[in-house]
Amino acid sequence: MNENNVPVPVEELQASQLELVVSEKTIGSLTTNAKQIRELVQNTLPKYDIANYSTDDVAKAKADKALLNKAAKTLNDKRIAFEKEFMAPFGEFKEVVNETVGLIKEAVGKIDTVIKADEERSKNEKREAIEKLADTIGVKEAGISLDRIWSDKWLNKSTSMKSIETEIRARLETIASDLETLKSFAEDYDVLVVRYKENLNLQETVRYANQLKEQREAKAKEEQAKTAAAASAPETKEEESPATQEQPANSGSHGLDSAERDAADAFADILGQSDGAPQVESPSAASTRSYKITATKEQFAALESFLTSQGVSFAVN
Repeated sequence: MNENNVPVPVEELQASQLELVVSEKTIGSLTTNAKQIRELVQNTLPKYDIANYSTDDVAKAKADKALLNKAAKTLNDKRIAFEKEFMAPFGEFKEVVNETVGLIKEAVGKIDTVIKADEERSKNEKREAIEKLADTIGVKEAGISLDRIWSDKWLNKSTSMKSIETEIRARLETIASDLETLKSFAEDYDVLVVRYKENLNLQETVRYANQLKEQREAKAKEEQAKTAAAASAPETKEEESPATQEQPANSGSHGLDSAERDAADAFADILGQSDGAPQVESPSAASTRSYKITATKEQFAALESFLTSQGVSFAVN
């Protein structure tokens, strides 16, 4: 600004103004005796070959080693000093150029914020337009969220609204076809529709449908097995004939069939425990006796049942 606070117009930069020009440069003009020194060393080194030393002259070996190390260090130190001096002008030149590039990039960064803000505004406007287009086509009516079929490339300036409309319609047709396919799983259709609309993956949804079917079939087989097992089970005592249920609780039959009841009654008569025999009021102390009994399998079963009901302990040999 000037004294009147009026902005002074600044001319725009031109690319030609930023073209780097070196008005004077001399490359390879450094004149040294480096090559002569190298040649001298090459011609002299055979003198210092390891074959010329032995344990008898270790002192000379140490002296020569120190001499060569000192020569190498002196030569390299001189090279470093010359290099710094020689590169000083280039270092200054490099620093100036780097600083200038930094200033330009800083300006570019500030301008880029404006460009990106405009790009973001344009993308938001286009997204709103795409959302309205999706509503018009019937995305909501299909029960599908626009985000499920969204593609970020739609926001590119190179992508036209016409191509976006074509792509959305194609996706809706695919979705409708997939839902029609799922109708073949009528029993689980409602569940499958919800799952499909979450991922829009027909193959995954069909796999899930098959899993539901397999689980249902496995459960049905399990129920059939239980029913068959219940049907083949023997009848319980509660299902016995009324005549059997009406027998006195203290009779010697204990729910046996007629043959077994006869055998049990006979054994009861032998032991003096038949229905008509007087009961011993004061039983004597328990003792052990051995009997050799000949009977049928059924009679043995009746005898063992009877003895058990009377509290008699026995052992079968």
